[in-house]
Amino acid sequence: MTDIIEISAICIFTILVLYTLFSIPAMLILPPGIRPGLEELTIEEAVGSLKSMNLPDLELIQETRKLLVTRMQYCRRNSYDSYRTAFRRGYGYCVQQAFALNFLLTELGFESKVAQSHKNRFANGTTGGHAWVRIHYNNTIIEIDPSDKNWQNEKMTFVPLKKVTGFSFFFRILTIWGSAGVNAYKYYTKGKDE
Repeated sequence: MTDIIEISAICIFTILVLYTLFSIPAMLILPPGIRPGLEELTIEEAVGSLKSMNLPDLELIQETRKLLVTRMQYCRRNSYDSYRTAFRRGYGYCVQQAFALNFLLTELGFESKVAQSHKNRFANGTTGGHAWVRIHYNNTIIEIDPSDKNWQNEKMTFVPLKKVTGFSFFFRILTIWGSAGVNAYKYYTKGKDE
């Protein structure tokens, strides 16, 4: 039994190392620092700026979404950045964008959670995993796809094909490594982030 556990641990460690090594070239292609054209802005500073607007709830949700969409360009090459770093830099993929939006909304007093499904059908006909935000507001659920460039879009541009769940701590850690490898592969094969 101990041998099986040791072999399993070695296999898991090897997979994580290979995923990391596979992802490094994609990360190195992305210039360091903040995306050109953006000013320095932390996610905490963004919360303060949004609070100071004194907007009604639904307008505040839209303004928060607009800020996130205009701030965070979709990018597959910084998968190991935390959502805070990704927000500051202005680059991020769906998980980073969803956690950044969730942080902003939660700090603004909304009840929100990051949702995900392992398989979704997108408007262009492709399928894949995706993360988004669910806000519980006035006995309804508002779903926001933070990677949708049209921040005014009120309808989801994808359909979950598998069970929708949240992110446990363990799943979130695995997602970081798994997404980095998948994102790097997609970047290498497509030559672009989208």
